Amino acid sequence: MFAYVQIFNGKNNVSYGYVDLSFSKNVLSVSALKGNLREHNIKIPASEISDISSGKYQSWNQMSFMYQGLKYVFIYSGYGGYNYLEDHLMTEMIE
Repeated sequence: MFAYVQIFNGKNNVSYGYVDLSFSKNVLSVSALKGNLREHNIKIPASEISDISSGKYQSWNQMSFMYQGLKYVFIYSGYGGYNYLEDHLMTEMIE
């Protein structure tokens, strides 16, 4: 699934780009496609994600969470991506 992500390290230090998302064995894989992300392949264990929230940003669906002191914000302008991340995160958090 594809999305646009912003990764905040403090207030003024942000990296961003388009990414491909996938879940496997309770791990979210974030692979950079285009942008200025510092890491090109990020593996995030679902058990280490905290502060999940969702809402709207200029009428686009948005989901965010914290992982290792960084705030990840995913923004979706298309169909399906938001539901994919939401469904998998909620499933992982319940288990």
